[in-house]
Amino acid sequence: MSAAPNEQLLRSIESRLVFWNVGPVDYKALTTSQAAALHMKLTNAPSRFSGRAAMFRQELLTILRWDGSEKKHSLKKSD
Repeated sequence: MSAAPNEQLLRSIESRLVFWNVGPVDYKALTTSQAAALHMKLTNAPSRFSGRAAMFRQELLTILRWDGSEKKHSLKKSD
């Protein structure tokens, strides 16, 4: 059994996702992997007015849709 994400981390993620207009999100249901990925992604967030903002928001939504099945797939590129 893995530990749940830290409450302080979840509050930080919540405030930053609200800024990016991402929601609604059940923060208590986030996995530790999702919380860590969101934290890392949001730490390097572009300006909301940059050309990269729409793609960045989509990346956040992708992380929120993770269901754990990603661990079953190899990250190696197949020929």
